[in-house]
Amino acid sequence: MKRVIYIILSILVLVLFVSCNKQEPVKEPTNEKTVPVKTETEGKTPVPTVNPNPTVEEPCEHVASDWIYPEGWKCEDEVLAYKECIKCHEKLEEEMVFIDHVYKEKRIEPTCTDDGAIITYCANCEYYQRKTIAALGHKKGDYVITVEATPTTPGTKTAYCERCNTVLDEIKYVNNGYLAYGKLHVDGQYLTGEHDERVQLYGLSYHGLQWFNRFVNKDTIVALQNEFGINVLRLACYSSEGGYAEGGNYMKQIYKNCIDTAITVGSEIGLYIVVDWHMVGAENVNDKNPLYYMEDAKEFFSYVSSKYKDYDNVIYEIMNEPCGDTTWADCKEYANTIIPIIRENTDAVILVGNPHWTSDLRSVIKDPLDFDNIMYTYHFYADDIKSSSEVVNAFSKGLPIFISEYGFMGSSGDGAMNYDTGYAWIKDLDDRNISYIAWNISNSRGSASILKNTVYALADFSDKNLKEWGICLKEMYRKKAGLDE
Repeated sequence: MKRVIYIILSILVLVLFVSCNKQEPVKEPTNEKTVPVKTETEGKTPVPTVNPNPTVEEPCEHVASDWIYPEGWKCEDEVLAYKECIKCHEKLEEEMVFIDHVYKEKRIEPTCTDDGAIITYCANCEYYQRKTIAALGHKKGDYVITVEATPTTPGTKTAYCERCNTVLDEIKYVNNGYLAYGKLHVDGQYLTGEHDERVQLYGLSYHGLQWFNRFVNKDTIVALQNEFGINVLRLACYSSEGGYAEGGNYMKQIYKNCIDTAITVGSEIGLYIVVDWHMVGAENVNDKNPLYYMEDAKEFFSYVSSKYKDYDNVIYEIMNEPCGDTTWADCKEYANTIIPIIRENTDAVILVGNPHWTSDLRSVIKDPLDFDNIMYTYHFYADDIKSSSEVVNAFSKGLPIFISEYGFMGSSGDGAMNYDTGYAWIKDLDDRNISYIAWNISNSRGSASILKNTVYALADFSDKNLKEWGICLKEMYRKKAGLDE
């Protein structure tokens, strides 16, 4: 048995040896092209191989598209639309939908002269809507000097649009005020500038600030200077009639705001500002005497002189028109209290009133005040006080005089103009270099207000808006300033 097994194993080894050493016959190279032999499967569609272990694909996670509309759709149609998966394009849902506009907006900014627009349009159709934005209009800036004035020749100021730089106005001007003369002082009976040159002020007084404070603003002040050629403005700070001493804290603040505006603007453009404690006693008979509201006056002048001590364009008028039974002794007592209060802060020029509605210079000549740098006021209305003899006489005696209020009509502030007497007064004052301020800037009733009663413009002082008195003053002052055409 063992022999048989040995023989079988030997035969198997021999067979294996022979098969391992069997080789393909080596073909010799030839120059002939090989013709491919067609196999049985060539040209036939291959049969796919079946994977014995196929993998199962995960189901698609659909991502819906926007609504897809049928062909020919238009905005504002209601159509049957559908959504499909943006991955596999399978239709997901179907619904009737309203097709709205896809709005876009374009803005065209307006300019000073041209309208702008907001344009709304649809990105998918011809829808178009235009909403107009009105042109902005020019924005007038401050006047700037484009030609310097000389002592004898007017210069030019120009106002440009702040937005587009267009020239909006061009005026002549004269350098006749604070920017030319600086801080004023009294030399003998004359008002003089910081270089001791004689100065004559001429201008306008505001009416009661409790009623007409709207006219105390930069545009109005600039327009008054440009139109009238003046170099001084007076602020009528009424003590009574609902004014500073009777109007409460609210009215006090209005007055303080007006004073601040006038002084700061005046210092910028060259105007002197007279701060006037305007006691008159028209409604409160006690206010005819300056001693009645003494405590309020002390507080008032302490505040103003302290706050504006560094402004050299300020003049203080401590009592407007003492009247009734008020004596010069009363006026002196008041002045001897108020003037030292102002002098604690400034040596500015101070104007002092006198009895009989500030027309009693004879009492002053007999017993003047013992202060430097003061002037005595006088008020006249040409249809009532027809002679300037009292002023001329006091001036000839060396008394420094300042006409802080006047008009060509009667003292009531109404009635016809007395031009002959008025111009005679002005000539006498000009001959003596005496300053004068006309009553009044307002649209109140009466011929003494420069604006027509129906005019509420704040910065238009063209003749169409002025009463007879306003036109008269504008012509007279412009001629005096050398601005007449």
